[in-house]
Amino acid sequence: MTGAPVSAKWELLEILAAVILAAESLRIVGSVTAGIINGATASAGSIGQSHLIGGAMETATGYSDGPGIVLLLVSLALLWWRAEYWTGRLRHSVQAGFAAGDRPAEATQLHRLRSLTRWTVGLFILAAAGAVAYFVGNVLVLTAGGVSSGTQWTGLANDAFPVAYLIIALAGVVASRRLVHLCDADLAVMDGAT
Repeated sequence: MTGAPVSAKWELLEILAAVILAAESLRIVGSVTAGIINGATASAGSIGQSHLIGGAMETATGYSDGPGIVLLLVSLALLWWRAEYWTGRLRHSVQAGFAAGDRPAEATQLHRLRSLTRWTVGLFILAAAGAVAYFVGNVLVLTAGGVSSGTQWTGLANDAFPVAYLIIALAGVVASRRLVHLCDADLAVMDGAT
């Protein structure tokens, strides 16, 4: 570690992670809004109520797709990378000592990374819930009647995708929560040193 002064300014990788998280949040709002509009304005008519509900559920949970999950994973990787760096710097500052009442810039960085990671946890939870709802919506659409058996089987086979997204999102929840706990532990060490 160097003895160079530390700045608590936002880093490029933190900004990139925050932009991705904001974009994912916007995707969720857009998908849910579109699903509500779809469900409220569509007519059950000849397609049936369960088909209508299933279609609205699929539209509302479109955010829980592969690209969305990958972008969340990229954000988590960026946050983890920066947290590793700043926890090392914070440990060095704690060992070197700092004046009582002072808050090292490393702690500010770590607090911000922890907040961004908590946001990531929430988005992974929503992605997991969305994958489950998409799966249910697709089953409702496929079993509503009027769909050929070949189309039903193809659609049900394609339900492997939301199941895969669910598994990845749950792994993201676990990993993100782990990073929050790691940040908390290092910040607790700093608080104990004051």
